[in-house]
Amino acid sequence: MSDLFKDVFRQVSKSAVPAIFVLGMTGLYLDADAYEADAAQRALAAERYAQWSQEDKSIGKRLQDLAKKHGQPNILFILGDDIGWGELGSYGGGKLRGTPTPNLDKLAEDGMRFLQHYSEPSCTVTRVALMTGRLPVRTGVDNVLFPGNPKGLVRDEKTIAEVLSEAGYATAMFGKWHLGESAEHQPTNQGFDYALYGMYNGGVWPWLENLEYFNKENETIGEIPYTLDMPGDYEDQFNITIHGVQESYKGGTPREIGKLTLERYNRHDNELTDKLLDFIEDNHKAGKPFFAYFATNAQQVFACPPEERHAKYVDSANCQAAQIFQHDKNVKRLREKLEQLEIAENTLVVWASDNGPMYSFYPSAGFSYLRGRKHEVQEGGVRTPAIAWWPGMIAPGSEPLDLVHVTDWFTTIAGIAGAQANIPGDRIIDGVNQTSLLINGEGYSRRNYLFHYKYSVFGTGLGTRLEAVRWNDIKLYPNKMEVFNIMRDPNEMHSDRRQYLWVIEPLRQLMSNHLKMMEKFPNRKLEF
Repeated sequence: MSDLFKDVFRQVSKSAVPAIFVLGMTGLYLDADAYEADAAQRALAAERYAQWSQEDKSIGKRLQDLAKKHGQPNILFILGDDIGWGELGSYGGGKLRGTPTPNLDKLAEDGMRFLQHYSEPSCTVTRVALMTGRLPVRTGVDNVLFPGNPKGLVRDEKTIAEVLSEAGYATAMFGKWHLGESAEHQPTNQGFDYALYGMYNGGVWPWLENLEYFNKENETIGEIPYTLDMPGDYEDQFNITIHGVQESYKGGTPREIGKLTLERYNRHDNELTDKLLDFIEDNHKAGKPFFAYFATNAQQVFACPPEERHAKYVDSANCQAAQIFQHDKNVKRLREKLEQLEIAENTLVVWASDNGPMYSFYPSAGFSYLRGRKHEVQEGGVRTPAIAWWPGMIAPGSEPLDLVHVTDWFTTIAGIAGAQANIPGDRIIDGVNQTSLLINGEGYSRRNYLFHYKYSVFGTGLGTRLEAVRWNDIKLYPNKMEVFNIMRDPNEMHSDRRQYLWVIEPLRQLMSNHLKMMEKFPNRKLEF
């Protein structure tokens, strides 16, 4: 722990707020195990220490009062897939876009709708960031994982599920895991007590059906549900297994409970929600706090639930729209369960998208009003819709402009759960504790910068690099020497280096200090 953190810890230790609920500067909990933050966050913490420490005393008191009334708070985190900034009704889309989302819109109305929430630019890397609170480049998992790829989330990385499990939480994962195929990588070896999941993105779900149709006589190309030019003996020829839907318990061996099929994909979000509702009710009855991670598969374009496809206002040509509408109904079911059990005010619900839209299958695709798409670090690829709902703790109708990054949920959730001491202190944690923003509202974010990495889709590592850096409203692409004011120009259409020459050196120093911390805490290297 740095000398700065030790000094702060000595001061906060004298306060009357119990350590388990003391919220520290930069999202660091000021105990003997305070973890390492990146250089920019350390500087910001030193500058705002007095302000943050005062806020934390008030927040600590509110969390104490909540715990006395209900016990430790529950956490439900829902991660959407490929939903851009402009898809939901609460972000200017909805029925206007042929994707009605009345229940997510109501969640946003009754809670907090983030205007500048940022993810990583694609599926796997955002999941790494969420689970570890670390930029994916630090973990070695820096690409989208397809069947047969040996990479994945290694045991030495500590997930939010492990952090909360050590604090007495029941933990479960439902949906799209996408963090590796080996036993080491599986969710029940990464802190989850139970998991019902698939290992891949939606694109892999039709593969087995392609192989089946490939070997049938009298089948025409137009009758194949999703056409892939792949050999019929793919698994044998390449010694690659396409794993189906898995179910597993901590300490056990995952078992396959069904193959990947498009028919199952059509109803998979409903299936996952059914199991999640059981998990919530079972742990409520047992009096145990829970952390549920619902990584819905529903927003990719490889299935088309017929009931939702022909619903009012749904664009029937857009299969992703049908899946979003299906998922929106399941969000309603989850909210109603929390309210029925009378645990809504003791449950933080977060809904966020993992990245921007994938336009490759247009018109069956997502959408963003912003320039860019999935795999890109332009605003359309990384600025995503996100909602937080926590009755009595988050003020209804909140719409903060503050910067939030997906890594921040790791640290924020750990803090709200009183599990900050379980965060490892031997590595950089990029997540910033944003509890003050949730509770106090706009203007209380503890972040004023972002590092945007571009990752190689195919995992060679050659494409991974720091592509852009954000400081307040200014975004610099150092390799192109383009500078944008994101508040004034969210579509990044008007770069003017001359106007922003004054910021080049400060941002160069920000990047330099970031990279120097990587020298001190080297990035993990994994074999491809």
